[in-house]
Amino acid sequence: MKRAYRIPLLIFVGSVILSLLTSLPSVAASFSGKVVDEAGVPVSGVTVALPPQSAETDETGVFSMTDVAPSSVRSLMLLPVIQVDYEIRAVEIEGVTFYFDPLRPPWYDNRFPIAIEPGADVKDVEITVRLRMRIRGRVLSADGTPLRDAKVQFEINQRSTNGRHTRSNSSPRNLDAEGYFVEYVEGPAFYTVTVAYQGQFAESKKILLEDGQRLDELVLTLSDDPNAQSPSKTVVKPVFKPAVLAAPEPPVKPKVVIPPRAHDPQSAEAARQREREGMWAINPDNRHAYKVIHCKTREAAEAQATAQGAHLVAINDAAEQHWLFEVFGQKRLLNDKIEQRWNLKTFGQESLWIGLSDEIKEGNLYWDNGEPVTYTNWHSPQKIVEDTVHSQNGDVNQHYTVLIGSIGKWQLVRQGSSVAGLIEKAILEKENFIAGAPE
Repeated sequence: MKRAYRIPLLIFVGSVILSLLTSLPSVAASFSGKVVDEAGVPVSGVTVALPPQSAETDETGVFSMTDVAPSSVRSLMLLPVIQVDYEIRAVEIEGVTFYFDPLRPPWYDNRFPIAIEPGADVKDVEITVRLRMRIRGRVLSADGTPLRDAKVQFEINQRSTNGRHTRSNSSPRNLDAEGYFVEYVEGPAFYTVTVAYQGQFAESKKILLEDGQRLDELVLTLSDDPNAQSPSKTVVKPVFKPAVLAAPEPPVKPKVVIPPRAHDPQSAEAARQREREGMWAINPDNRHAYKVIHCKTREAAEAQATAQGAHLVAINDAAEQHWLFEVFGQKRLLNDKIEQRWNLKTFGQESLWIGLSDEIKEGNLYWDNGEPVTYTNWHSPQKIVEDTVHSQNGDVNQHYTVLIGSIGKWQLVRQGSSVAGLIEKAILEKENFIAGAPE
């Protein structure tokens, strides 16, 4: 065969193979659970989606999806994307709870990254949601009648409560058949709403919304005078604290200009390296050293521990557990988020691998360093009993243990599960620590 014909033929054969591979059906999976609010009350009428599949919760908050194609699943979310009335606060899968970053930027959408194994039956998922902050208002004509089905110029101005940041958004808006509009907002701030229609204007007073608050039934009455401030009122649902109208703004402090610091690539890289490797902290009670490290898998954490003459932490009593939570738990994690607030890899940060597992024999938990199990701090003791029974029957894989950094409790994670892949930190322990000694 001449060489001139080989390349087109190879391209054609490769295209056929690729087409066949992409057309092969993947093994379907299922995904089910319930949606609750932050008080644990079931929420009905919420559409849960693993795009392109979705399901709506019933009156008990339960949802179920079957025939899920794992190859197409990238994230768990609520629909509709823009006008969804709830935001996800936490997701519990296989007994492990992942919390959404409270400092995520406003433009970061409300999605939970997830991967599902082919043929997996993922059930008992619990999604905790909260009503989104919003301003719901009604526009009236000068004679007091609703401005029905009208297209108005809409503008909302936002100013932070400390007076340092302002933001404005202006766009056309279609009112509904009763003259209402809904605007979802992000975070505590002072808000001012302005509408314009055929040479008439209406502007609200300054509205102070605190975290989690909603303002309903804001009334804006149009006027020919653009300087006239429209009367407004609020009707706030009982589950929220009342919003405040015309609240005084704090005085704006003079802006202090700090000259930028010269960029030092070596210092920046050294700082990143320290953040990746962690810093040892000494427990004054037992003189052991501990630190949090970043890791792709638990196996990688074990390898790092061995390389540094340490092991995954063994927690032997309540005092050690309390000290670890104070140092590496919620307070430390929130500080990390403040320092790195634009890092969107938030999931898994609240859970850290510790050294308890049943890797050698299912159902028999032991510490990696060989110490006996003298203390436990389980998040769900009943779950541990059930998993141990199943393990003895050979129905599930081995388990590893994580410390949920936001609450300080422990939880088992099934080896090889999609949840295990989201945990990216571990706690190391070293008994004989000498500062400055080589690793």
